Amino acid sequence: MEDFLKNEDDLRLYVYSLYKPFGSSQGDVSVAGFYATLDGGYFALTENTTDILTSEKTNVTAPSIVCNTHDWDLVASANLVTPLYQKFLPRLTYISKARMAALRIMQTTVNNKEKYAAEAKAIIGWAGMILYDMFGPLPYPSDEQLLYWDEHPLEGEWIARPSSEDFLAYLEENLTEAIPFLPETQDTWGRLTKGAASMILLRVHLMQKDFVKAKVVAKSVYEMGKEGGGSTYELMKDYSKIFSIDNQRNSELILAIPCDGTKDYSPNQWYCAAMPGDYPHISTAAKGSNSHRMRWAFYDTYEKGDKRLNTIVAEYVNNKGKKVKRGDKNLENGALPFKYDQDPTTQGNFAKNDIPIFRYAEAILGYAEAINETEGVTDLAIHLVNLIRSRAGLSNIEEINGGEKVASPEAFREAILEERGHELYGEGVRHMDLVRMGKFVEYGKRGLSAYSLSKYNEDPRRAVFPIDPQMVIDSKGVIEQNEAYK
Repeated sequence: MEDFLKNEDDLRLYVYSLYKPFGSSQGDVSVAGFYATLDGGYFALTENTTDILTSEKTNVTAPSIVCNTHDWDLVASANLVTPLYQKFLPRLTYISKARMAALRIMQTTVNNKEKYAAEAKAIIGWAGMILYDMFGPLPYPSDEQLLYWDEHPLEGEWIARPSSEDFLAYLEENLTEAIPFLPETQDTWGRLTKGAASMILLRVHLMQKDFVKAKVVAKSVYEMGKEGGGSTYELMKDYSKIFSIDNQRNSELILAIPCDGTKDYSPNQWYCAAMPGDYPHISTAAKGSNSHRMRWAFYDTYEKGDKRLNTIVAEYVNNKGKKVKRGDKNLENGALPFKYDQDPTTQGNFAKNDIPIFRYAEAILGYAEAINETEGVTDLAIHLVNLIRSRAGLSNIEEINGGEKVASPEAFREAILEERGHELYGEGVRHMDLVRMGKFVEYGKRGLSAYSLSKYNEDPRRAVFPIDPQMVIDSKGVIEQNEAYK
């Protein structure tokens, strides 16, 4: 490695290799990424355990349906657990790879090494945040172990899982070290910035329920945007434009997955995953897979006139000229949560719309939540929520039903949770939101089909998926299974 890390280009390429887990392909294990947008990706898997997503699929072993029930089996639910064990859990190695990269980079004398080491540390936080959301705390080596194994690559040992507190503290430590050395913008779109690392840290603090720290971080991101007096970010005037075919580098995106529409690199398949086979598409080569649906119960929580409903279809005229309404085939279980607009060049279901990972709107709502949890209902917290509601064409939140949604911190907490759901559906935050607020079991059953409701498992420990049983066996019990599956 000493022969490789000789200049800044070497450091740039080295860190670039650490981004592999964050792609959007849902291919085999060699190319699969966290942000695949079919029902086997991080967004859909976690959101199907919440009150937002379901499916029209009739195969009850499909990942979406199994996630709806919270009743997956460690072995029998193969369509769900096989990707978990083979595509997601193995990405744990990137936490060690990224930490080792940071250590190696800092041993060089290359200019700007601090920036690249910081980027590697931010990747630790990013990968760790996703894996924690899915599996809970996972083992990570100390710097001493990494350096020793670097010198003795044939040696190794199993490491016990840490506590949630220790794992999240490790992510926090790496992110806190990284943020001061990261730039506000990167020449290459999709690479981590100060704002992106801060958003990861914000989510980590929310997972920790450390609202004092969350408020500080959220405020810093808010002040980077126009609404907070800065110039790096700004709320888009039109919600739907955030997700348009030409959404690259728009003012609201803090971080996105760049999509090129190719199968094995970086496609966005969300639109076609939500599209029924009879839905008209501008591209004759587009193919719908009838997967994603927004549960009708959640759809009905939107206020009349909410402009965000323009990205969700509750009825349509199909390609044979027939009107398809709520309750008809293809709209039985929910509305079509398209989110994105149509890509006219789509081949199959591979589109080029970039996939938002962190948006300025999320920072604003996170700031409002942190203020409410530390100070109660304040004018600033109300103003922050109203920034989001105003863009959606809605009245101020304090004007609803005589101010009932801001009558107490508890009422405002519920209102913020609802606003986050309406604003951020399909963006991978609902699961962590419901877990944080103790609503995972209660909300998860809302709007389910009769079948899924009959199978619904109310064990709150199923807020995390199982880890691979083979890992438990191979480690001779050093690595323990999650409590719900022992």
